[in-house]
Amino acid sequence: MSEIRLNRLTGEWVVIAPERAKRGGNIPRPVAPIAVPTHDPTCPFCIGNEAMSGETLYSAPDEGGRWSVRAVMNKFSALSPHGGVNCADGPRELGETVNGVGLHEVVVETPHHHLSLAQLPEGQTQRVIEAYLQRFRDCYADPRVRHVIIFKNHGLDAGASQQHSHSQVVGIPIVPGQVHDRLEGAARFFSETGQCLACTMIAQELEASTRIVAENAHFIAFIPYAALSPFHLWIFPKAHAACFSSLPAAAVRDLAEIVHTVLAKVYGLLANPPFNLVVRSLGPQEADAPHFHWYIPIVPRVIRTAGFELGTGMYINPSLPEASAKALREYPV
Repeated sequence: MSEIRLNRLTGEWVVIAPERAKRGGNIPRPVAPIAVPTHDPTCPFCIGNEAMSGETLYSAPDEGGRWSVRAVMNKFSALSPHGGVNCADGPRELGETVNGVGLHEVVVETPHHHLSLAQLPEGQTQRVIEAYLQRFRDCYADPRVRHVIIFKNHGLDAGASQQHSHSQVVGIPIVPGQVHDRLEGAARFFSETGQCLACTMIAQELEASTRIVAENAHFIAFIPYAALSPFHLWIFPKAHAACFSSLPAAAVRDLAEIVHTVLAKVYGLLANPPFNLVVRSLGPQEADAPHFHWYIPIVPRVIRTAGFELGTGMYINPSLPEASAKALREYPV
């Protein structure tokens, strides 16, 4: 029988309907991998083509002294890096408007055109995490920026427009509505219980253990009780922290380790699926917030949403979270 579960962190109801997986049609079959060259002379992110992507904002060297991770401004930025955050000219009757100023950067995760983040060695994954941290801090140093999001789109079905493995960092002059809603839910739970909602969930997941995919001294990765889609998982620091950039140096390696492990499992078990990765965090000025806990959701795009989701705001997950977690947990990497 199907179940309707509440995802307490997001406030969304999810229909867990494993029987629907038997009908087929909604879960794409893995396709044969396409041969990708190690270097593409037309790719702006390949080593040797740096002039195509513009000024380097951040660079980390490899053991040989060449760059291993590089950050640049997005040439097709969604926001303007120039100007102030003022109300834009135009009619007000349909809503509030501000100037579209902000920062939009690209983090090139490897010099090698053919490697995805899931295929990188753990040391290179750590360099990517360190780049995330530095760009996150630098974006928040801009007084116009009120919220920073780090995200990665892997594969066409996840929104990637470039084959070369990369992430994006965007600093925007407003706090998005979804962030407001989740903050309000977390604050309400804290007001009622005196506890952080995420900390409570982490304790429950550790006790149950059935949905844990991986863990180490500082982090836990699990598929939530009401996962919105198959193999949708979260990575949380075990210690309470509201801001990503407050991550202690000793924990950076553990974060790289668990991201590397989880992505390798997803890559192997699901045959390199498209996926989205996001760093959800408050800013440094809110690092002491007792009700919010930063985390990283990773969402493999293995099903398609349709009219039911659009019309209700609910998701139908045709897999049992406990079974998905077991399959990932037991997949050898």
